Amino acid sequence: MNEYSSLLLYSIELARQSADHGQLPFSALLAQEGRVVIEAGNTSIADNDVTRHSVMNLISRAHQILSQHELEQCTLFTNSEPCAMCSGAIYWAGISKVVFGCSGKTLQQISGQSIDIDCQEIFKCCHPTIDVVGPIEEEQASELIMEFWPHPS
Repeated sequence: MNEYSSLLLYSIELARQSADHGQLPFSALLAQEGRVVIEAGNTSIADNDVTRHSVMNLISRAHQILSQHELEQCTLFTNSEPCAMCSGAIYWAGISKVVFGCSGKTLQQISGQSIDIDCQEIFKCCHPTIDVVGPIEEEQASELIMEFWPHPS
């Protein structure tokens, strides 16, 4: 385990709760100085809106209660690597660090669909750049996703 594991594992548990409530198994949380500030799940199914990824929901809430300066001090944790849409939103929100569990490549292998670009490639093109840590705890993060999507045995 590393310094990010406990919050990443909490993100995986939040994703499990989303799946248990009939949503896609994804979650995101913002932490500041090791303390969870905001958390969100994916609501694409409930809202009938493909843009309601957990990161998008989180950023929408964050802008309602945090200042730009506070957002810049936060780290975003998510059980799965941010997609291209969410990566753009992370940049525009001013979040400076992202920690994720399941990689986009692993997610693609499990679910069968993806936009084939990882968040690090997107964040390398951003000014200022965004620090990325991941995948970490990928085995646990991918286990939840495999429970949700049928996959070859």
